[in-house]
Amino acid sequence: MTKIAIVAPSGTIGDEYLEKGVSVLKSLNFDVTLMPHVGKEPCGVFSACDKERAEDLYMALTQPGIDIVLCTRGGYGAVRTLQLLPEDMFSHIDDRLIVGFSDITAIHSKSTISGRKSVHGPMLKHIATHAIDAPDMKALLDILDGKGISITLEENPLNRLGVAEGTLVGGNLSILYSLRGTPADVLANPEGKILFIEDLAEYNYHIDRMMQNLRYSGVLDKIAGLIVGQFIDIKEGRTPFGASVYEVIRGAMEGTTCPILFGYPAGHEDDMNYPLCLGGKCRIEGLTITN
Repeated sequence: MTKIAIVAPSGTIGDEYLEKGVSVLKSLNFDVTLMPHVGKEPCGVFSACDKERAEDLYMALTQPGIDIVLCTRGGYGAVRTLQLLPEDMFSHIDDRLIVGFSDITAIHSKSTISGRKSVHGPMLKHIATHAIDAPDMKALLDILDGKGISITLEENPLNRLGVAEGTLVGGNLSILYSLRGTPADVLANPEGKILFIEDLAEYNYHIDRMMQNLRYSGVLDKIAGLIVGQFIDIKEGRTPFGASVYEVIRGAMEGTTCPILFGYPAGHEDDMNYPLCLGGKCRIEGLTITN
């Protein structure tokens, strides 16, 4: 029986989501274990204090017999948790999959740098509130079962079609930006990588600032392809930026030559968060992504 360890390396989760999510996983015949501090006393915006969150994640990553490390939710705190783990620990653990998105991008990035695969996809809160037969949940279960995925996106006039292959990296754009220059900067060596990005509740000009960082530092010139996911609740400043968020991203890619696909159904949409295997091989061919 596949064993799942539940961790909360970032924000706190309500008891109703925790109980329902665990119930759903057990109904799918997973063996579910809560790490010691999950669902206990929160510490401000965090699910527990930094040391407790780090202890839980360390245990989930090293305890024998665990196949999947599932995060409860995002929020904020993973970068603080990460700093309390041994610097090289991701290089010495087995192939158990870490599953999460949003703030969990920090953990994904460190994992990818260490040559490991992890899953950008639905977390326990989503599992507690989402239909098991939904396309994203079916795809998540396929990945957890060791299968690959293939999805064909809808056409978008901002796309630049082509063929590309490479290791898939990325996640939440704001988190990727915040990791620049740190030991968890997965974009420090972008050559030949396919980059996936998504974000939530940022100002349009903030998205441009982050994309210009990637452009100015040469990241966008070196990647093999760009997959753009959901950008939800993007806000305008007092003065409108003058372009949609997808146009902002496409503008930052001017002068590059790699394939660009917009509209991958992953991110913070309540109804759809289609998973991706970060650190795994990815192929773009026209509108089809195989991972």
